[in-house]
Amino acid sequence: MSTPHPDSAAQPNLDYTRTPAPPGSQLDWASTVTAPTEFVPYAYTEAEVERITGRRRLSIASVVCGLLGLALGVLGVFGLPVALIAIVLALIARITENRARTLWASGLASGLIGVLLAAGWFVYISQVLLPLL
Repeated sequence: MSTPHPDSAAQPNLDYTRTPAPPGSQLDWASTVTAPTEFVPYAYTEAEVERITGRRRLSIASVVCGLLGLALGVLGVFGLPVALIAIVLALIARITENRARTLWASGLASGLIGVLLAAGWFVYISQVLLPLL
């Protein structure tokens, strides 16, 4: 058996329950709704669609130039100028076109690989082919 706490007689008996409110004093259900419960999709305007898709032109040009520089780099040093253009376009697009990160990154990567191929051709020509002449 437990003994009562010695200070229990000094503390008042607090009742934390309250009586229910009368029916007329409660809030109306419609006033408690604060947000929609279902997902409401956002509808883009034509101007927003044009603004979002129009900012990928430099990135697309970078990818095209990078792939062209890569293809020409396989054949010889002819892809070096196009690969350099791809790198410059990708660096500009990195600043201006944040949403097209994949496009400008692939343009930058293919441009760098095109420059490396052209550098390899320069080394091959200067070290192997020129001594033969």
